[in-house]
Amino acid sequence: MEKKHESLKIFFGVLLFGGLWGILEATLGSFLHLPFMEAAGMYACSTTIMVPLAYMCMGTCYKRTGVARSSIYMGLMAAGIKAIVCAIFGLKFNPVYYILMEALVGAIALFVMKPKELISFKGLGTFIIANTVYLVVSTFIRVDLGIKPVADFVANLEKYALTLNCIAILYVFIAGLALYGLKKLAEVKEWKFEGLKKIIYSPITAASVAAVMMVVTFVLR
Repeated sequence: MEKKHESLKIFFGVLLFGGLWGILEATLGSFLHLPFMEAAGMYACSTTIMVPLAYMCMGTCYKRTGVARSSIYMGLMAAGIKAIVCAIFGLKFNPVYYILMEALVGAIALFVMKPKELISFKGLGTFIIANTVYLVVSTFIRVDLGIKPVADFVANLEKYALTLNCIAILYVFIAGLALYGLKKLAEVKEWKFEGLKKIIYSPITAASVAAVMMVVTFVLR
């Protein structure tokens, strides 16, 4: 019975945070790719905003479920829906590869680091490892060494693994400080969120978020 309870906890955790990840990708991710957002450059692009948010969802799911493989399940869920959309509408499958890669790297980083608290230096270290490895490996997808010179690969590696990675880490550090402050304020004020947590982690909420993710992914694709 206890094993079944843990399995259900993982299942609904993946539905909830995998669905949230998909919703963010379809909404905020689509917004960041709009032409007028190009003026913001590296400070408001998918790499510096969406990738950290993806790892935030994975880390929160890990804290909820207690297993690093939940990130892989989230990736399979999000990538599966995205693959169906790409196949139906004739889109490129590149996002599917990136999602699977993010999930795999995130799971490995969480398994190795095992952060007890996300808002901690160990949590930040987990993100840095996952984000750096992901951006280095994903560079091979962006540059085909069989067609383009090695100089292009080096330029992309510097752009993504160094410049954009540093900006993303800075954003995560600032967000972590803000969340840490809010956490301490909640402790001082003795705010209780048990009722809210029950609503957020309920099966109905998880299923609803997953359903919304499927709809917005198909609509905004």
